[in-house]
Amino acid sequence: MQYLESIVGPVHRQGNSGYDVLRRGYNLAIEHNPELIVEARSASDVVAAVRLAATHKRAIAVMNTGHGPSVPADDAVLLRMGALNGVRIDSARRTARIEGGTKWSTVINAAARYGLAPLNGSSPGVGAVGYTLGGGIGLLARRFGFAADHVRWCEIATADGRLRHVTPDSDLDLFWALRGAGANFGVVTAMEVDS
Repeated sequence: MQYLESIVGPVHRQGNSGYDVLRRGYNLAIEHNPELIVEARSASDVVAAVRLAATHKRAIAVMNTGHGPSVPADDAVLLRMGALNGVRIDSARRTARIEGGTKWSTVINAAARYGLAPLNGSSPGVGAVGYTLGGGIGLLARRFGFAADHVRWCEIATADGRLRHVTPDSDLDLFWALRGAGANFGVVTAMEVDS
């Protein structure tokens, strides 16, 4: 399959070892039966998977922890994002750069070293990016607002197979749309948020 050779991370098909484990998330209400599962190891893997899905007319689905509601990823290319789990804290700017598969527990622990705290939800096992793209109504929302309101930029693989750095200055409409409904506009590989 075109673009498959560009993917560094493991790729699983039905019947392969790991396929059944990787197609399930925390929320077991939906059963996914994708054509391929790509364990993305980098933003380049995400871009290659998006291009592969587009070329072969497959839907693309994204799963990190699988807490959120979703539709079945049947016959799709399912991206597992858990290996993209880096966090970089800039204590002077009071920001956190969060990769697309990072859980809140990782962000919380990294920020706490500097006396900072992100606007996470009540479960540290939830993916930070998915939570934030959905709006992010957490325990501190009444005082500080939605987590989505504190996003500074997103790195996103869009449906045309491009990796884009989206800010209010570079693409105001897409930046606005990502913060609250972001799961429908591409695959976010990293974002920077206030911490």
